[in-house]
Amino acid sequence: MLPMKTNGLSWRAAPPALALSLLWVALAAPGCKAKSKEGAPAAEAQAAQAPVATRFERVQSKMLEQSIELSGTLAAAETSEVPALVAGAVSGLFVDVGSRVKKGDPLIELDRRESALRAAQASAQRRQALERLGDGLTDGKFDPAQVPEVRAAKEANDLAQADAERTRALFESGAMSQAMWDQARTRAEQAKAQYASALAGAKQAQAALAGASAATGLAGKSLSDTMIRAPFDGSVAERRISMGEYATPGRVVVVVVSDNPLRLKIDVPEADVGRVQAGARVEAAVVAFPGRTFEGTIKRIGASVRQQSRALPIEAELPNDDGLLRPGMFARARLVIPGAATRATLVPEGAVGSTGSSARVFVKTGDKVTERLIVTGRRTGGLVEVIGDLKDGEEVAVSDLEKLSDGTPVAAR
Repeated sequence: MLPMKTNGLSWRAAPPALALSLLWVALAAPGCKAKSKEGAPAAEAQAAQAPVATRFERVQSKMLEQSIELSGTLAAAETSEVPALVAGAVSGLFVDVGSRVKKGDPLIELDRRESALRAAQASAQRRQALERLGDGLTDGKFDPAQVPEVRAAKEANDLAQADAERTRALFESGAMSQAMWDQARTRAEQAKAQYASALAGAKQAQAALAGASAATGLAGKSLSDTMIRAPFDGSVAERRISMGEYATPGRVVVVVVSDNPLRLKIDVPEADVGRVQAGARVEAAVVAFPGRTFEGTIKRIGASVRQQSRALPIEAELPNDDGLLRPGMFARARLVIPGAATRATLVPEGAVGSTGSSARVFVKTGDKVTERLIVTGRRTGGLVEVIGDLKDGEEVAVSDLEKLSDGTPVAAR
């Protein structure tokens, strides 16, 4: 059989059935290829032309105060690790984690029986000291001459001294014997010593009263300290003891934080330090409450710039009357700088997307969108300042940004 050629294919002699099969494949192949080349572009074109339904909002232009965008952390104004001041087993629990407390509210109660007995003992000793002084203590003032023992000793001393003087005069006139004079003189000396002893005893009783009063005060304080109370208004961050546990003096039983107002701690870059002033307004936003802004005031400005970060620490106070904010929250802050307001181009926050490390928006151009790269700036009320090729009144996409690219056809919804 002679060699055959069909569409560039050639072969030598072959069996008739195989030759027919090869001939059919060679003739059919070009037609299939043409069909696939024609169908694919049509399907791709049909898919590329499907418009994306998205929402649009207009670009706005407003006057905005000058500000610095920074981040910071919320912290409690005060934190107190409340200790037990006396020893005792826990007999009462009045708070738990998250409890709101006012200054002086009871937190933990310890067994008070032993302290109550000591207070009663000290009070009894003080009463005894008062009774010894009698009339010597009037309106809180001590007069030893009014103590009964001192009064009696003074009267006896005065009588003995007078009797000794009379006896001496009689002895010198010869009307009294030497023995009688010696006895009178001895009695006078004894009465004088007893008077001095009574005065010393009265002073000792006064000292004993002072000691008994101090002991009574200490016992009363110990009794009062069995009730552990809140040091200030705030909330309970931790409870570190349970019912029945034994607390020793100094053991921390509750941690209380003062959370109204809260402190917003911010580090300001060295380049912006000259623009920060005490009393300036601060607007803070937290992830837990999107779209909501919490306003505060700068209260404290650091004395030195940190060498490692080249930033100055400052603190602002944020009112927290509703208790929504929590210490430890991360906050995005805007520090308002005193001075003239400037005009800003604003778009909704939902209109800003990202491409790599750059921010972008999609502007409606006819029935398509055009991608424009921007730089974001100040934020206010759900709007963000954009710096770039945008004009007031243009429309930007605010939904389905992940479906859009430069030149994508769109349908407003």
